[in-house]
Amino acid sequence: MKNVEDTADDGPAGGTPSGHQKRRARTERVVLDTTRELLAGSGFGSLTIERVAERSGVAKSTIYRRYRSRNDLALAVLLDMLGDVSTLPYAKDTRAELARLVDRTVDLMSNSLLGRIMQGLVSEAAADVELATTYRETVVAKRVREVTALVERGIERGELKEGLEPELVTDLLLGPIYYRLFLSGEPLDGAFGKQLVAALYPAFAR
Repeated sequence: MKNVEDTADDGPAGGTPSGHQKRRARTERVVLDTTRELLAGSGFGSLTIERVAERSGVAKSTIYRRYRSRNDLALAVLLDMLGDVSTLPYAKDTRAELARLVDRTVDLMSNSLLGRIMQGLVSEAAADVELATTYRETVVAKRVREVTALVERGIERGELKEGLEPELVTDLLLGPIYYRLFLSGEPLDGAFGKQLVAALYPAFAR
């Protein structure tokens, strides 16, 4: 396959995209789609920029100009997918919403490509400060925003304590999921959400 390069100068800022900007966007789409296919097929551990270049036809030098490493590539795919995925539930009472939040997060982490990418990046972030910062500012921040909306609704209903910190609720609800995934290996089954919320809800409730 012929290599795809983006060698032209950038077009004028704003307005209609230039020919170069359109080619750059197409190249970006090809790279992300190829990376996603490789992650789905063989997992995070076997992802390399060399494989993406070979499969996509985009020159390795072009990919390296945009991404430092496979971690950056995987994170770009994760962010591309994340906009279409939400764990924010809705129910008539806050306790049911909290249980649904846990259940949806468990399902996402255990049974989806997005979850597998997240697991791979979490382990890599321990040794990559820049990756860890970006992960927190995007992926973790999105989860906190979702829990914040849930907590604010619960306070408005009169079901949760005034002044309850969404960040603390996020840590207490979702922390056990990551503990089981990465450390204990205990099962994440359908009853887990209800059990966890039953243990924590008295501390949240008004």
